[in-house]
Formats: sequence, structure tokens, C-alpha cells
Amino acid sequence: MEKGKIFRIVCGIMIAIIVVILVALFVSDDNSNPNADIDLNVPYADTASWMEHISDDAYLSEITIPGTHNSCARNISLGYSKRCQDTSISEQLNNGYRYLDLKVAMDETENGNRIKLVNGTSNCYASGEFFSDYLYFDDVCQDIYKFLQEHSTETVIVSIKIEDEDHEVADVEKLLVDEIQANHDYWYTEEEIPTLGDVRGRAVLVSRYEDKAATGVVGINMIWTEHDNKVPADIPYELFVYDDYRVWVQDRYKYSVEDKYEAVVDGLENCEADENTLFLNFISTNGDGLIGHPLGYAKNLNELLMDYDLKDNTSYGIIIVDFGDSNLARHIYYTNSF
Repeated sequence: MEKGKIFRIVCGIMIAIIVVILVALFVSDDNSNPNADIDLNVPYADTASWMEHISDDAYLSEITIPGTHNSCARNISLGYSKRCQDTSISEQLNNGYRYLDLKVAMDETENGNRIKLVNGTSNCYASGEFFSDYLYFDDVCQDIYKFLQEHSTETVIVSIKIEDEDHEVADVEKLLVDEIQANHDYWYTEEEIPTLGDVRGRAVLVSRYEDKAATGVVGINMIWTEHDNKVPADIPYELFVYDDYRVWVQDRYKYSVEDKYEAVVDGLENCEADENTLFLNFISTNGDGLIGHPLGYAKNLNELLMDYDLKDNTSYGIIIVDFGDSNLARHIYYTNSF
């Protein structure tokens, strides 16, 4: 065989291998959410403005709120194991989700330091294009501000966790606070659980980090121990007590689908949400194997959640999902007292 032909064959094989690797890194398979029998004729069926039908006097902790896990992990490196969403922040908000889970780190750019979105050591990107720039916190905030401008009856709980092994927490925190203070009219930063009437048209800051920079801008501070065990705990959720409020958390993110669903149901059946108590029930898991696949697990868990008989006029706290659509959000927030 001619050397030139051999060379072309080898090059072709190498290109094919590279393409497979890139697909595994950046792309995940399509999502198909389960169909559901959802009543779309009720006044609160509009997922972009469902909170307008909730009383001003209701504390956020008393409202059943759908949320997204790793909300910005849509276009992300190592997509097979790190991708947790297939919609943008704007789409999630319009689909009815009111709790956003943001993981951040510092990016040292030529024009100064910026806050980028991450999932662990994987970076989130602004688009699915190969040479896309990182997705930055200030851009995400602009999407939140725009939504709140257009839907002043709503609020958005913005949970922020710093996942940065290369920079000090205080340095990252200062950049976060700079953005918040520059747009303070859009933010609620008191360290207490507000009523819905107090925060309509505003983002509620939840900080999952210590105030290392002593800024005093922490909002609802929630730091819980990692639920990274694979062997099921007798009680899957844990209570964390702060000065003026309590937080129950079920975030067993290394459980198998079967164990995770049991943990979720346990949380639904024993939720203790009231005006001073938040309950966070994560439906998401990365599985108990060596390499996780959030989409595959979410398909099963979301379908199980859709089939679960959530009761009307019942507070289930904040239910946080991967790859959720508008019908799943409706299934969750329809449980509120409208």
C-alpha cells in the first residue's frame, strides 16, 4: 500500500477518535421529558408568572418552589458526566423554576478578573460552539434582571457556591459582592427568610460559603456538609440550624436511582417547611458508579416524580431537578394554595 494512502487512513482514524472524544466531552444525548396530564386551564398555568397568584404574606419557605440543580451546566466540558440542564437560565425562569443553583470560580482575564460558572473542575460555556467563551456571572445576572423586569410579581432564589481550588474564597466573594452591590435594587440580601411580598421583582441571595471577605452581604447563608455517601443513610435529610432559621437538606448526589428516589419520597412525606424552616429536596444524582450520567438518571427520576401524587395545598419546600421542563415545574408548584 502506498505511504500516502496509509497516511490518509491513519489521519482519518485520528480525526474520528478526536471527534468521538469531543462529543463525549462537550455533548450529551437529547433529553425527552415525560408527558404528563397537566391542567393548563387554571389561571396559574402560565409558568412565567405563577407567583402572582400566591399571597404576599407567604414566606418563601412555605411555598413549594421548583428549582434547577447546577443551573448553568448546559454547555460544559465533560458533558456526559457534568451536563445537568438542556435549557438556558432565561428558559428555566420562563418554565417556572424559581431556585437557581450556581457554582462559580474566578477567571483571570486580560481585562481583569471575572466570575465564571463551573461544575466542579469543568467550565460552563456561553454556547455549544467549540470556541465559545466561558459563561460569566454578570451575564447570568443580566438574564435574571431582565426576567424580573418583565415579571415583577416573581422572585428568584439565587444560591451561590464557590468551587475554586486556585483562588481564595474572599477574593471570589468580593467580585460577587461587587456585582450585587452594583445592582442592589435587584437583590434581597438580608440574612432571614422573607415573605413573597418583600421580594417580588428581586433576586434572593443564598450564599453557600463563609463570609471570608467580611462583606456582610451573605443573604440567607446555608452551608451544609456534603452528602457524598453511596450507602443509604437511615434518614436521608439533615437539619442545619442558624440564628434565625433552619434548613433541612436532602442532597444525596451519589445514590443510585432507586436509593435516590426513596430519599426523595422520604423528604416529600416528612417535609417540615414553615415560615422559619426551608426544606431543600434535590431530585438530582450523579449515580453510584465511577462515571456519572445525570441525564440518564434524570429521565428516570423525573418520570417517577411526575407519577408521584403530590397533594394540593401542601408545602413541599424547594424541589430541585436536573433537565426539568415546564410541565415538571407545574407538577411541583401546583401544590401551592392558590
